[in-house]
Amino acid sequence: SSRQKKSSCLPDRPMQAQGQAKTASLNYGWVVAAAGFFMHLCLGTMYCWGAFTPYITSYLRKYDPSLTYNDTIIVFMLIPLAQTIGMPIGGTMMKKYGPRVTALVGSWVMAFGVFVSAFTTTVFMTTLTYGMIYGIGMGMAYMCPIACGYKWLPNYKGLISGIVVTGFGLGGAIFNIIGAAICNPDNKAGSPYYGDDVADNVPKLYMTLGVIYAACTTVGALLLRDPTAEELKKIEGTATQKDEEKQLLPQERPSVEVGPMDFLKDVRSYMLWVMMMFSTASGVLVVSTYKTFGSVHGFSDQFLTIVGSLCLVFNGVGRLFYGYLNDTIGFRKTMMICFMSQACIALMFVGSAMASFLYAFVVCAMILNYGANFPLYPTVTAEIFGKKNVASNYGIVFSGFAAAGILLKLALSAPSLSFNTVVFGTAVASACAGVGTFFLEGTSSSAPKKAAAPKKAAAPQKAPAVKKAA
Repeated sequence: SSRQKKSSCLPDRPMQAQGQAKTASLNYGWVVAAAGFFMHLCLGTMYCWGAFTPYITSYLRKYDPSLTYNDTIIVFMLIPLAQTIGMPIGGTMMKKYGPRVTALVGSWVMAFGVFVSAFTTTVFMTTLTYGMIYGIGMGMAYMCPIACGYKWLPNYKGLISGIVVTGFGLGGAIFNIIGAAICNPDNKAGSPYYGDDVADNVPKLYMTLGVIYAACTTVGALLLRDPTAEELKKIEGTATQKDEEKQLLPQERPSVEVGPMDFLKDVRSYMLWVMMMFSTASGVLVVSTYKTFGSVHGFSDQFLTIVGSLCLVFNGVGRLFYGYLNDTIGFRKTMMICFMSQACIALMFVGSAMASFLYAFVVCAMILNYGANFPLYPTVTAEIFGKKNVASNYGIVFSGFAAAGILLKLALSAPSLSFNTVVFGTAVASACAGVGTFFLEGTSSSAPKKAAAPKKAAAPQKAPAVKKAA
């Protein structure tokens, strides 16, 4: 009867709903990626320094007229160092408290550092608040959505990194415009410094940004969560199935989870560190000097603000593009393409100031390649050393980025080195990083590979050279 048919269907409905819930929960990795993108829009505002430095330096000159751009650039150069300090703190906190709490604490520390900068009047105090406190908080929160996303979508590590850190690149583009609207709404020219009518808006800039950062990052952080034990089992099953579809052998996936202490015993960790320092140098130089260098060559503040926002859009696009490319062709080929092209473009930077269109093109192209470093290195670190400790391990690799900033500060301050010489040095460094990819041993599990012959598949495999973390 119809009543019997209805009753026979009733038990199936809860089971069907439960199955749909499980399937939906496995898609939560994309929610994590979107939340991370939203958070990184604010975390990535360190790249606003190139646009903000004329305003901030002009403001600090009210209290010390002898200050120059070479004095205040230390604020930006120390942000990556502070971020390096914050990353292992965040990695340790994530193991104990999870990504949500860690991201909230880190984001609030970052926002606090920006807000209290409104009360600073010296380079030292600004470096402490806008440099160190801001950078430590950013470092604590930086890897939370990435490491969390790796757990949800282990076969899409490059894409997850790309989506999240695309926000890091695009955030600067958005807040560059906001900063110019607050500090210099009338597009007045700095020659090379601004008057009090522009400089006096800097405290308002700090306070406004601090409030926005706290609000936006809180929303993103609250959406982060690690998968449950039941969800992890299903995710691992899906990952194995994906590997079979890509015709990957089980031993081609990383079989070890390396802790920070064992990570430091592996020569590949030092290779990654040096490559990170070399490959980011040209981008750090352009991000921190494009506006002052452009203003010296006669470009208007409005034009340079547009260039800054446009190049940071390319920064975001580059992160997404190279993250996808890593999943498609593997990290070695991707790194080679990125680093060698960056070396060629860097050689054009100084001469590009002859024409506005050429200058905008070269700056955008360099920042596009520069942005690629930040989805590639965490992905490579997870590929070779495992994803369990990727936040702490990548924090060590990331310190190479901080070293690049410090070395550039010293180079730019050296009277015996011209700006052209420093630019040429960064081009050579990018090329050296490209060569380094030939010597970087390890497997890229996300790159499609051909299936091995049955005999080879059955052959015994050597144990990994890297020790398991204790």
